[in-house]
Amino acid sequence: MTIVNLDDIKNLIKSGQIKTNSNVIDEGVLIAHTSKQEVPCKIYHGWNIVSSQECDVKWGQSNIELFEYIQEQNFDDNKLAEVLDSIQTEDFHWSWFKKSVGAMGDEYEWFYLYAEGEPQAVCLIRHPKDSALEDSNIFYVEFIAVAPWNRSCLVREREFLGVGSFLLRAALNFSVNRLGLSPGFSLHSLPQASEYYAKLKMVNVAEKNKDSLLYFEMPGCEANKLLGVA
Repeated sequence: MTIVNLDDIKNLIKSGQIKTNSNVIDEGVLIAHTSKQEVPCKIYHGWNIVSSQECDVKWGQSNIELFEYIQEQNFDDNKLAEVLDSIQTEDFHWSWFKKSVGAMGDEYEWFYLYAEGEPQAVCLIRHPKDSALEDSNIFYVEFIAVAPWNRSCLVREREFLGVGSFLLRAALNFSVNRLGLSPGFSLHSLPQASEYYAKLKMVNVAEKNKDSLLYFEMPGCEANKLLGVA
């Protein structure tokens, strides 16, 4: 994870040395896991290195706090293994700052989901992408992640439900209505996320699997259901 001072970045933006172009493209509510209350949220679209760095800093701190808590519990070896196995850690090494630096072209689209002033999830897509299931152009999810506090594990309650799906729906809506792409998208899934994509009724196309990453694609009919189109 690359850590750069957020104030330094903001000063560069103010001076015109860094230009961001994010704007709100969607609004809605997230459901708080414990209280079940509806919390307003917004989807920001566009390259924004401040938001990317904010994900690195705040999510990294959240991970540190989680592991410090686990260490304080003095679990026995079996319980510790069970707890650690419940934590989704496969993307902990990702640097959203570095990804922002490397993905600034017209073929990329950035989406950030914010609620309560915090980045709850981020998604980077690339387009167009040939569908493996249909004769159409869709988009490819290069990277997607939700904040650590929105992930299930044995020792911490999730803060919000459905964060990833909310963000994917917004990206899909943007790609269809703003980019003119066909309904649908594809990605290579981290092993711990494969079950989630299967539940979204995405299809595994085995010949496109890459090492330990399974290739999933959402057919047009399922994409329309996700968009609420009959």
